[in-house]
Amino acid sequence: MKSLLQKLIHPLMVVVMLLTLLLVQCGLKSLTVTVPKQAKAGQQVSFTMHSGAEPRIGGDGNNYTTQLLAGIMVPKGWNARKNAVLTFTSPKGNGTLRMIPDAEIEPVSGLNWHQAAKKMFGIGPNLIDDFEWIVYRSTQSYTFVNNEDIDFDVKVSCLVGTENMLVSLGFYVGSSIENLRPEDTDYKKFAFSDAFEVTDGEGDLVDFINPQLGTVQPVKSLDNDIITLTFDGGVTSTVLDGVQQVYLQVKAFDEVGKLIGEVNEKTERTQLKPTGGKKFLVDLWPRGYFNLNKGSYIAYLEYYYTDATGSKIVGYGNTDKPFKYTFRCD
Repeated sequence: MKSLLQKLIHPLMVVVMLLTLLLVQCGLKSLTVTVPKQAKAGQQVSFTMHSGAEPRIGGDGNNYTTQLLAGIMVPKGWNARKNAVLTFTSPKGNGTLRMIPDAEIEPVSGLNWHQAAKKMFGIGPNLIDDFEWIVYRSTQSYTFVNNEDIDFDVKVSCLVGTENMLVSLGFYVGSSIENLRPEDTDYKKFAFSDAFEVTDGEGDLVDFINPQLGTVQPVKSLDNDIITLTFDGGVTSTVLDGVQQVYLQVKAFDEVGKLIGEVNEKTERTQLKPTGGKKFLVDLWPRGYFNLNKGSYIAYLEYYYTDATGSKIVGYGNTDKPFKYTFRCD
């Protein structure tokens, strides 16, 4: 004879499956965003997230109480933690969202909510990582009953920062009681915007989106920081196609454009290391690289990538113009 436990297993499994199905059917609508194509540096700009709730709780009298979560991914230099304001409008009422404290841990990942969001959603189509995710929660809770479908908008008002850039921004909406479970696709919706450009600002244009022949990490640094220069020959065909030894040719300038140093040798010092896939890189400490005296400072670098003979040269945009990197730091 079957034990009582064996007799109960099958009915319990059916109940669990039904409950799971009901929960899976309850969630958020897809997320779309309204983002302008560009803004001037330092300008206050609004972005809007459009989503909604589709509660399929299963059974009369059941309800679902939660707080709205919303997140944004923006460049660190925008200082959005201090100046961004998030509000929402919905048929169930309007409200404000507050940034979740850094000390509060997202239960599934063991990280704080902002770190957990970045780990889960990444940086989208951006190729350079100088971003932060910031997660907010509504100050009110809202109760839904079965089939109470609604649409809601989350408005983000934010200063865009002072640097020129071309960037894709990130957005997220979710339910506070569901956390950031990796397997869940119903209670968390995220999206990345089309290209958004900041103009009339400081420094060179930083293109986060389009593949670049030459990039520098970090995006912002001082001349006393170690930087990494990368040449990516896989982006497009160049005169360095097939070249196995790639070298850096670089000049340093002060704030008034005076040349203060130049390195144009073809030695181990200037040779980039291959990293696979037609990519090469070199790490350097600018002050030491140019042997600067105390009191001298580098404002920007101009540089090319060359072969061992120096006759094959690649510059910005695959032209004869130099790449440029301006030193700056928040």
